[in-house]
Amino acid sequence: MPVNSGTLIAFTSDYKESICKRVKVMVRNNIFRVVFIWGLLIALVALVGKFAVASENSRATADFLNIGTGARPAGFAGAYTSLAEGAEAVYWNPGGVSLAESPQITASHYSWYQDINYEFIAASYPVSERFSIGVGASYLSYGKISGFDEFNSSTGDIGSTYDLAGGLTIGMVLSENISVGITGKYIMLSLAGQTAGAMAADLGVTARFNRFTAGAALSNIGGKIKFSDTRENLPTSLRAGLSAELPELSLVSTLEFENQFYGDFAIRSGLEYSFLNQYFLRGGYRHYSGNDLSNESTGLTFGAGAILGPARFDYAIAPSDKISSEMLHRISVTINLGQ
Repeated sequence: MPVNSGTLIAFTSDYKESICKRVKVMVRNNIFRVVFIWGLLIALVALVGKFAVASENSRATADFLNIGTGARPAGFAGAYTSLAEGAEAVYWNPGGVSLAESPQITASHYSWYQDINYEFIAASYPVSERFSIGVGASYLSYGKISGFDEFNSSTGDIGSTYDLAGGLTIGMVLSENISVGITGKYIMLSLAGQTAGAMAADLGVTARFNRFTAGAALSNIGGKIKFSDTRENLPTSLRAGLSAELPELSLVSTLEFENQFYGDFAIRSGLEYSFLNQYFLRGGYRHYSGNDLSNESTGLTFGAGAILGPARFDYAIAPSDKISSEMLHRISVTINLGQ
């Protein structure tokens, strides 16, 4: 039976319109689900945070070690221990270093308040199917700091003032689901020309089961660091998190808890929505149980990213923090050298 060309055109037009309606409904439903899930996570974090009890409030130094690295992790509000792989895992979880199948390098810049800048660079290399190594270094610059005497007269710059840490990571795949890692690092603090140093270690484990990944990291294990006649603890912390991949929603969701041994108890959650597995939007929420001003902001974070060739570019912003009213910005790039 011959088909009239007018009928065929009308059918094609109706079919296209039907497809467009279905796509619009699917996108609207996915956006609603994303907002709904994130809302539940924020409510859970806020609720649990009210009942969280701060850890021992003894004094710790080298607080720059608590500043998370990378713009993608910042978009998740730092709920990244279970997601970290390859070069990013050098900081977040040594157990994830061996999960990258090819060499990686990552670098990030963090612009904080009062001209304070934080830089981080790391690389990972898979030696074999089971073993990987990684190296990383972080540097916190305080900018120029003016000194004053007892009469409030300027004495000029007080001298070299910065924080620095560098380390080596070894990661190992124990089984199809479990990987572990350890990082040894050296920490150096410089204040007005005086320096102090200490050795520390990080331990991490990552477990993957289908759509779910669990991760835990014990960071900054070591002795006390001595400045003049004062000995202070390193900011040891234990983080544990769970992430879920929901490919039908193009969504990754995370939830994480952190116990800072000499500070606050933190709870974080985050979401990432991907488009074509190439463009990303992120949102996160974090809550600290105490009032330790050495921490970053409590509240919402937002981020975006894009994969262009072998590189992933990321940006994150925290609208405000509890120390100042300034915006906190991060940018980072991660390059997969195997592509």
